[in-house]
Amino acid sequence: MEIRGLAILPVIWVLWTIWGLYTLVILTVMSGHNRKPYISDTGIQSPESVIYTVVFLVSSILGPGVAFLQYKFMIHRSEPLEKCYVIGQRILFSIGWIVCIGTSVNGIYSVRSNPLAHRIGAGMAFVGMAIYNLSQAGLLYRRSHSSRLMCHVRLAAALVTIVILLLFAVGMGSFYTEICTGRCAEIFNMPVLICEYVGFCSLILHHLTSYTDFQSLILRLSQDGISINLREKTPDPENNV
Repeated sequence: MEIRGLAILPVIWVLWTIWGLYTLVILTVMSGHNRKPYISDTGIQSPESVIYTVVFLVSSILGPGVAFLQYKFMIHRSEPLEKCYVIGQRILFSIGWIVCIGTSVNGIYSVRSNPLAHRIGAGMAFVGMAIYNLSQAGLLYRRSHSSRLMCHVRLAAALVTIVILLLFAVGMGSFYTEICTGRCAEIFNMPVLICEYVGFCSLILHHLTSYTDFQSLILRLSQDGISINLREKTPDPENNV
């Protein structure tokens, strides 16, 4: 039996995560808990804290599936003798798992209950996904089924996300080290807040640019087991001896 349309998994993952964040922000603002919440602030008080945990735990469960689909696509599209490339893809797949682990830690521990664990988890998720997206965007130029224009858009989005996250990190660093306080903090608080949300949404929405690639994958169920292949047969260097 064959199951096509595997692109539905990353689409569900993207919609679930963005919808969850949108819901959390609305609840936090409407309840009066925080008028200008950072993403972490939406998980501090109840009932938002419960939704926050559920949203990010479900995202961390769906995430490995998306990373695995991307991994299988890139492996099938590579040449049989590209051993270094296969190793690189395994490393990126591991980074994808690190991102999911960081997401789950970020969801379980709020910034109020355990600030250190929360920030470590958030850092693993944000930084790891930024590296993952940028690396795959560059590698997909030769292997993607998407148009050349889409490849340009994908790489540009990944680069912009890196810049946004760097600006966010610098802003938050100045707040924590109290370099920027008082009126300075008030002025730069909104730009830093915008950088966080734009960076987060860009990291998640980035995976929709590979919709065409995911659609080319087929899940096969047989007596021999479960396998994921491309619609056209290509050699798999991972199994090449």
